[in-house]
Amino acid sequence: MNASVSRIALIGLLFLLTLAFGVWLSHAGKPYSSLLFNIHKLIALGAVIVTGVTVYQGRANVTIGSFTFTAVVATGLLFVALFVSGALLSIGQPDSAAILIVHRVAPWLVIVTAALTLYSLTISRA
Repeated sequence: MNASVSRIALIGLLFLLTLAFGVWLSHAGKPYSSLLFNIHKLIALGAVIVTGVTVYQGRANVTIGSFTFTAVVATGLLFVALFVSGALLSIGQPDSAAILIVHRVAPWLVIVTAALTLYSLTISRA
């Protein structure tokens, strides 16, 4: 398994772990467990860092077209939306229903856009 494939597998694993801890955290109820909450945040941060490094290193060998650029921007904005919505949920914003919807839908959109980004970087090398 080469470095690119193993890094993409690591990204997938980190996404799954983030999702699993997020579901566990939501089922544990409020007030949030500090341990679960911090594990969830740290794994999510790790996923963002590994994804960012992978995309940054992958772009060095390819010409980034408009599709890839759009996918990168969309993935970045969705990551920001996840971190902001997670922070707002953790402090108990009064209008948390809309924020909760964003925080539940955005992970699936991040998976799609990150996969499209990595795929477009991979096929651009070939």
